[in-house]
Amino acid sequence: MTTHNKKPVYLAVLLALSSQAIAQSTEQADANQPAYGFEKIEVTAQRKSESIQDAALPIDAITQNELARDGVSNVMGLAKVSPSLSVVSGGGSNAVYFVRGVGNFAVNAYTDPALAFNVDGVYIGRPSATTASFLDLERVEVLKGPQGTLYGRNATAGAINIIPQKPVLDEHSASLSIGIGNYGTLETSAAVNFPLADNWAARVAGATLSNDGYNDDGTASTDDAALRAQILGNISDDLSVRLSVDYSTTQGTGSAPTYLGTYGFPFAGVSDNPNNIPGYNFNPAPQEVSKPFTGPYTDAALNYFASLSTTPGFTSTTPQRASYLDNEYVGITGEINLKTGLGDLVILPAYREADIDLVFVSPGFQAAENNEHHEQFSLESRFSFTAGNTDWILGAYYFDETVSGAMSFNQYSLQSTQTINASESTSTALFARGTYHVNDDLRLVGGIRWSDDEKSMDGVANVFLNVCIREMEVYPGGPVIPNCDGAPVIPAGLTVEETLAQIDPADLPVGAPGIGTGPVPFGQIPLFPGAPDHLRANLLFINPTTVQRTRNESEITYRIAAEYDAAKDSLLYASVETGYRSGGFTLSTGKEEFEPEFLDAYTIGSKNLFMNGVLKFNAELFYWDYEDQQASHLGLDANGNSALVTENIGKSSIKGAEFDIWYAASADLTLRGTLQYLNNTIEQYSYQQLTPDPDVRVVTGCDQTLVETTENGGIWDVDCSGKEGRNSPRLSGNLGIDYHFEMDDWTGTYSLDARYRDERWIGFDYLPVQRADAVTTIDTSLQFETMDGDWQVMAYARNLTNEGVESITQTLGLVDNVISTVYEPPRTVGIRVSYHYF
Repeated sequence: MTTHNKKPVYLAVLLALSSQAIAQSTEQADANQPAYGFEKIEVTAQRKSESIQDAALPIDAITQNELARDGVSNVMGLAKVSPSLSVVSGGGSNAVYFVRGVGNFAVNAYTDPALAFNVDGVYIGRPSATTASFLDLERVEVLKGPQGTLYGRNATAGAINIIPQKPVLDEHSASLSIGIGNYGTLETSAAVNFPLADNWAARVAGATLSNDGYNDDGTASTDDAALRAQILGNISDDLSVRLSVDYSTTQGTGSAPTYLGTYGFPFAGVSDNPNNIPGYNFNPAPQEVSKPFTGPYTDAALNYFASLSTTPGFTSTTPQRASYLDNEYVGITGEINLKTGLGDLVILPAYREADIDLVFVSPGFQAAENNEHHEQFSLESRFSFTAGNTDWILGAYYFDETVSGAMSFNQYSLQSTQTINASESTSTALFARGTYHVNDDLRLVGGIRWSDDEKSMDGVANVFLNVCIREMEVYPGGPVIPNCDGAPVIPAGLTVEETLAQIDPADLPVGAPGIGTGPVPFGQIPLFPGAPDHLRANLLFINPTTVQRTRNESEITYRIAAEYDAAKDSLLYASVETGYRSGGFTLSTGKEEFEPEFLDAYTIGSKNLFMNGVLKFNAELFYWDYEDQQASHLGLDANGNSALVTENIGKSSIKGAEFDIWYAASADLTLRGTLQYLNNTIEQYSYQQLTPDPDVRVVTGCDQTLVETTENGGIWDVDCSGKEGRNSPRLSGNLGIDYHFEMDDWTGTYSLDARYRDERWIGFDYLPVQRADAVTTIDTSLQFETMDGDWQVMAYARNLTNEGVESITQTLGLVDNVISTVYEPPRTVGIRVSYHYF
């Protein structure tokens, strides 16, 4: 059992600065100020209902109307909610979250995200289970920083709470919305609320979202559907129960990259390029291939990719598999609320299943296939009561998850074929939080959580390696390069048997008895015996890595805070909170396990309403100490096999400030803005990487040193210390204007929103091409609503200036070090009509 506690002097500076700011607050509002003002949003982030202005923690919240205005229909749109949050595609249906640079680019069936994603109060263990369309929501909450006491493990970066609409007793209501837009966009949603009997009600909601894809080749398409049914009953004045059942599917092509170019060995006469790195020159792809929103399947992109060669086989590529998603999710959630003479009891049982079936392409992949089954059961109970001057929350939590399936990542000359018989996680926790009211204005908060996590892994990775041996060719003024055009590549298959079954038996002269029906022999198999004369040999190796391990860890996390009502509508708070992300396993020899990571967060905040709520000004100063940082990256393990390695390689200090302003200039005009300054500095960040040859350097923008030569190649120490954290723009912010007007029997609202992000690193390797430029995007909408609220019509344009915003830029190395990037959506326009019946 371990605890982590750091108390930097920086906290004292933050306290002094915040105290000066709050001292300027006015004790009483001017009674002559206008009556219009800030409409407070109720949030439940601290397991109690309170105004967002009274919640003494860093939190952003967006309501259902704002979600519709901003076009947030899935998790990828959540970055619009908060400048602190970045959401990018991790490949296939996986979503990757960063909060102020805390996150991980690679997530899969056996690694955990750094942010706790909760739907209807239930933690979702796998990031792939978060991409279904948002359905009939009340609001979304984004909590920034570790949430170790109330949310527990894997909330290092924070938490996102998706809050659906609940059934309403004694109400007949319905809503219907239909929207169309460019790229063949069609979105529909409907919800109906109706009484079932005395003190019982039901709510049923459904939605669909589809488009033809915004890339030129039709990729980045969506075809989602979701359905939720709920029943709520007040059994007595003290007891209520709610049952929710949901079903959703996610289909389409998924996100797909656009090729930017390759990193090749330097040749004489190659001109200088700012994207060059030691040992490699950047060779940009043709304009018709690299322009934004192109995709990998246009004729030009296919021809470009066919011109590249693979390593270490040095063969030509073959066409990439078509990408697709076909995922299915089912969930059952219960909620029991019981009021007793001692306090209030909440019990939340939940069960979820997910079936994942997808193929995606990233740079250098012929195909990446996932076929997985996820199951999870959770049970949380909380008891809230007041004893004297102290409000208490006592709770217990249990979580059990099992993941099984097969995954295959084919890079032509290499394929990692993984079978997970079972990846199991069991987490048990006890937690308590107390709020002591020193007087009417001052409160002291203390919270603690004990978590016990047990994990096991039963899996095997069979790594195919295709090696071509031939006479070398010497390029004038350049290096010696082998070229094996005409030799076969490894066919993409989900399993070993499926892969070998696609190879012509004539190309396996030693035979492989039992293919498809029994054990497959591992080792060295001569491949392609009828090769041209210049080929000396073409060999296929199949190397297995088996991981059968169990690990257990217990951790204590805590929160210490003070809350002070400096004036009627002015809150000052200071807090220290700790969090951790659990350790786990990787299917790689020599790096089978990794340890937990930890984050200690120190926060000073101030929330204020002035002039009868006409002006809102919130400020937050923060310092985060991020230790034992987990990072996942593709590399070679101790046996020289390709593997997705997760290891503890980093330590960072993250500090900055965030300001949130809302101002009603008049009853018709509202201004709003959020600004974040972020300084994320990597203090320690180093790992070792194996290359096939000691003379071949790692493709990275970080410092590297050759530390050892082995029979498998050269071991390089890669050191990224001193770099800026990934997805950590120095400045980021949102600025919005809402203008309200009346026209006959309609009210209108015109909204204009601008979002700015400074330069930032959007790839693991710190390559120059992974440095995204500063960018400003603009959204606008015009909405009309009848006076009685029955009808709404909204026209919108998002990314109005059609900026090509790079979301994630990657290289996977084995196809000429090809670089590709995934773009955020281009300009989208559309119209939505809604009807509400009450």
